[in-house]
Amino acid sequence: MGLGDIFNTFAKGPPPGSGGKGQVQKCPNCGEKVNLSMERCPKCGVRVKSMFRRKCPKCQTLVELDAKKCTKCRFSFEAELERANKTFYVCPICGFKMEAMMTQCPACNTRFM
Repeated sequence: MGLGDIFNTFAKGPPPGSGGKGQVQKCPNCGEKVNLSMERCPKCGVRVKSMFRRKCPKCQTLVELDAKKCTKCRFSFEAELERANKTFYVCPICGFKMEAMMTQCPACNTRFM
């Protein structure tokens, strides 16, 4: 693959059906492929937000895809995402989870090299 091929790939844009961002699913109403970042289905016009929902892990309530908090229990989806992306270091002796790299385990005093 040459430099010209790389530029052509970027010039063409994203592959068909990807819409550039988001996931591609089938519309439950008409079966047309829709990107979850779209506002409406291009074939039948139904709102994408009303078709696809996500389930709250705490209370199992179905909420809109772009909701920041659960409408029932106020569970924060953004805070959960931050916790999931955080790096933890685990002591190999006692299994204590640390948020920062340390030279010694605060739980069992094992020294790390």
